[in-house]
Amino acid sequence: MTNILLNYYNFDGSWTQGKLIKYIKGRVLILPLAFREWEINDDDSWQKIYGEGGEKYENILSPFLSYGIERKNIRWVNYFREQDVVGMIEQSDLLFFTGGMPEKAVARINEMGITDAVRKFDGVVAGASAGAMLQLETYHVTPDEDYDGYQVQHGLGLVKGIDLEVHFLNTDVQRQCTRRAVDTLGLPVYQMWHEGGLLVEGKNVTLLGNVQVVLPQK
Repeated sequence: MTNILLNYYNFDGSWTQGKLIKYIKGRVLILPLAFREWEINDDDSWQKIYGEGGEKYENILSPFLSYGIERKNIRWVNYFREQDVVGMIEQSDLLFFTGGMPEKAVARINEMGITDAVRKFDGVVAGASAGAMLQLETYHVTPDEDYDGYQVQHGLGLVKGIDLEVHFLNTDVQRQCTRRAVDTLGLPVYQMWHEGGLLVEGKNVTLLGNVQVVLPQK
């Protein structure tokens, strides 16, 4: 498995320096499972956000088209419809998890019974924001409009040994939470700016764009 950890749906930008070309290809399965219940709670509200013509549809889809992937080779998992998601995963080359709240995506993945299929997937797993965080074994959450305070959560464990500070803007609270995570979790924390991400192949971590790392003190 190769993992791509991103901030946003801008991975077709020049900041990636062509390092993702060999990975963004084939059959793509988009899994928008990190949504907030107040925003999406049935198929109609799902369609307004993720359906064709929906609020986030083109933003998520367009970078894949930029890499030459045809629309017919991009499928979406709809949490509110009956689908053979395990089969869809097995037929895909790349899984993409969208943003939102990572712990909600992990809970829905478990509820849908697809955790093992994701963990055993031997293609490329990519994700933006929450979709990056949920790939980690352990991650911290920095307070924002969704979270009142600092939290530590457990992801799917696809990527081990690192933590992320997503949407990094060098604010006081982000620096404080990064330091707290480094000290308490004992993991390096990668601070990813808007045009930043990571390519993870086994234990090899390649920085993409604007990223800096804070290492635990020895």
